[in-house]
Amino acid sequence: MALLSKVAPIFVQKGFPGDDEEAQKRFIHARYELEGREVDVLNGYFPQGESQDHPIKFPMKRAYYADLMAYIDTLKAEGRSIIVMGDMNIAPEDIDIGIGEVNAKRWLKNRKTSFLPEEREWYSALMSRELTDTYRLHYPESTELYSWFDYRSRGFNDEPKRGLRIDHILCTSDLVSECIGAGISYELRAMEKPSDHAPIWSAFDLKKP
Repeated sequence: MALLSKVAPIFVQKGFPGDDEEAQKRFIHARYELEGREVDVLNGYFPQGESQDHPIKFPMKRAYYADLMAYIDTLKAEGRSIIVMGDMNIAPEDIDIGIGEVNAKRWLKNRKTSFLPEEREWYSALMSRELTDTYRLHYPESTELYSWFDYRSRGFNDEPKRGLRIDHILCTSDLVSECIGAGISYELRAMEKPSDHAPIWSAFDLKKP
């Protein structure tokens, strides 16, 4: 987990406030002063969960989403402008699933995580915090780009590519009009020995208050 920025943050929080010493540090919150206003960036590496039947990993994922929503509620009560981003490990809509209908049905039958109904309920609850998916803001119906590709099935090498869109950048409603672009970069994913995730990006043209 890391945040790289050209501007030094004015506040940094690592992990959720209620995390104990054994908790995996999967969350960074940094506050920046930009154009005379403050913007809070929440970066998360959400648990993958493995399977709905896993006694540890799936409840950990559920708890992570609950902790994040409680954290966002606190920030929103303070009137904060918020960007939430990271490997969220959920494909929220069917158009975010690009592994083929047969594979998708097999995943659901095996209770494998990424687009289980329960997971989508968590994601929907997260979005109900007046958050907007910046990629869908610009590409509301696109099925051309995904952010994760399985190494074993070599889904990135196929045409059309087979993957999932499980990495997201979300923003609060006050930032929507200032989001001028978003995308998924395949160039780095095509390099030798890449991550199984492709980089995602969003651009904001922040206006002075």
